[in-house]
Amino acid sequence: MVPKAPSTGRLKQLKKLAALGQRLPLPDGPTPIKAPLDVASRFTKAWNDGDAKAISELFAEDADFVNVVGLWWTSRRSIKRALKRGFAEWFRGSTFTIEKLTQRLLGPDAALVLARWRIEGQLDPDGEVAGIRRGLATVAMQRLEDGTWLCVSCHFTDIAPAADTNLVVGGVVTPTSYLTPPA
Repeated sequence: MVPKAPSTGRLKQLKKLAALGQRLPLPDGPTPIKAPLDVASRFTKAWNDGDAKAISELFAEDADFVNVVGLWWTSRRSIKRALKRGFAEWFRGSTFTIEKLTQRLLGPDAALVLARWRIEGQLDPDGEVAGIRRGLATVAMQRLEDGTWLCVSCHFTDIAPAADTNLVVGGVVTPTSYLTPPA
């Protein structure tokens, strides 16, 4: 089935919404990031130091950050605020490690960085250490006029072992596999 094209009225409405998404100008620099892959080491060090401010400084003022449960922060300030709370509570004392790292240059001034990460020492709601989590981060980077780089968008996703997709079961998002296990 071919999706139906939006009506003229709906198309005008979508264009108006897109126009509202104007971006703030990027800073002149310099930023702490000298090359796209540097974002991984800077993020890791700041995480392991529990330093939300240092992480937020890797991002543009109007950056987008989507966390593993789909919370969407739309500014450096909101990224800093959310991480500060996390480091004070459930990520207190946790360690962040990059297990695999790649980049794809999308032209002279844009890059996409992909990282497989691991978090150890996250606390559960009772304050007990939870199990190790692994996931992927996708980071869109933009080069500034001075040659340094800045994150403009970041999306974190947990890896759900032995799952192909998620389903909502009883109101709960549940990792699910459609593959039949070997007999």
